[in-house]
Amino acid sequence: MPYADAEQQREAKKAPRRTVVREDHHVRGGKHRAIQENASDLARNLSIAAWMVRRHLDYVASFDFHGRNESEELNQRIEKLMTEDSRPSRTDVAGRFGREKMFRIAEGRRVLDGDTALIKLDDGRLQGIQADLIRDPSGKQSSETWVNGVMIGRTGRPLSYGIHRRTSDTSVAFVRRINAPNLIHYGFFDRYAGDQVRGISPIVSALNPLRDTYENYDYALAKAKVSQLFALAFYRDAEDSAGTVEYEGDESETEAGDTNDKYSVDLGDGPALLDLEPGDRAEFLESKQPSSEFQAFTQLIIQCALKALDIPYSFYDEAYTNFFGSRAAWLHYDRSCNDKRADQIEMRRNYTLWKLATWVRDGRLILPRGWRVSDVAFEWVPKGLPWFDTAKEVRGNVAAVKGALDNPQRICRATGTDLYDNIDQIAKAKEYAAKKGVSLEYVLDQTPQIVVPDASDIE
Repeated sequence: MPYADAEQQREAKKAPRRTVVREDHHVRGGKHRAIQENASDLARNLSIAAWMVRRHLDYVASFDFHGRNESEELNQRIEKLMTEDSRPSRTDVAGRFGREKMFRIAEGRRVLDGDTALIKLDDGRLQGIQADLIRDPSGKQSSETWVNGVMIGRTGRPLSYGIHRRTSDTSVAFVRRINAPNLIHYGFFDRYAGDQVRGISPIVSALNPLRDTYENYDYALAKAKVSQLFALAFYRDAEDSAGTVEYEGDESETEAGDTNDKYSVDLGDGPALLDLEPGDRAEFLESKQPSSEFQAFTQLIIQCALKALDIPYSFYDEAYTNFFGSRAAWLHYDRSCNDKRADQIEMRRNYTLWKLATWVRDGRLILPRGWRVSDVAFEWVPKGLPWFDTAKEVRGNVAAVKGALDNPQRICRATGTDLYDNIDQIAKAKEYAAKKGVSLEYVLDQTPQIVVPDASDIE
């Protein structure tokens, strides 16, 4: 199984099981922590692994918050509160990370660890819990069903979590149980609740290729260093040596210490001129390392590893393809991010409803009469990318909207802006310009139409 391989780092291969077991069986107990440490070690020491995670976060974990209620005053109040509580002092119990950084770290930890937890504290702040600190508690009852630190019901629904803390670099101690509604459990899940309780990251399938790449780099670098040592070989037809040889033997024939200094070369003094005898030749010993075959194979391994997070190889090597190939790869990758962004949106929705409830409880937000927290409309919009070719794409988007083939809201989201914010800002700009006596007109340049002459017009 790939999970066993990642945990054991290519020890003994096992035959596939003949029976289907729950997904948590493959990463139960110490196996889950071994995979977690393997992934963290690679991200710590191999730049490719760290870059993979950062690139994933750039596309998946960046969002903007917007109120979507009919009352603009209510929207502005909610957005203001969300901005105020995004600061580190109001987000992190340790006061270190702001909200967006906190959610980015949560995404990073679920990539490397499989899952993570954010405890919702009574004062409106969050406490991050790493995966290895969620374990079965001490004193659990025989009637309770615990799976890798999570107590579940008959259907697999999480009921509570066993939270531990670090007492030293390598040891932990049980702290308390946290009821499921008071905690955001964020991870990768692709099995039904009855078969998977803890998250398993897709990067697990790339851990062995990345580990091999990391080790091969060291071996290739060692061979490259050896190949850089100068070694000069002399080839001659004569029987005696061309180098410096100390004579040994009967002192009656030679005096001890006599040497044959036919060719003595010191490369440390700079360029040397060799005056060789006829039939003699000298060559530097050279090893072409790393070989082209090794480089091609390493490229293939990296390509396979990137596929674990659906990242195109052209992201890693910008010169790998042309503009159109890179654009097509980006479109496919952006589509693959939709499912991952949906997990982020659900985590942020859970967080937002909790924050709205705390604001109402503390008197910081007053809802319209008869409203409940669930009646408040809001949206977390993923940040998009600017246009590649602004002039062409703007014209194409305008034509698509006019033909009812697209809508301004989706186009703005794709380019990293919000339609309603754009309109508000343009209105403010026009109002300010009018006060200053400046006219602002936003007119799209019309591209001259190219008329193709009819065949009858050509003499």
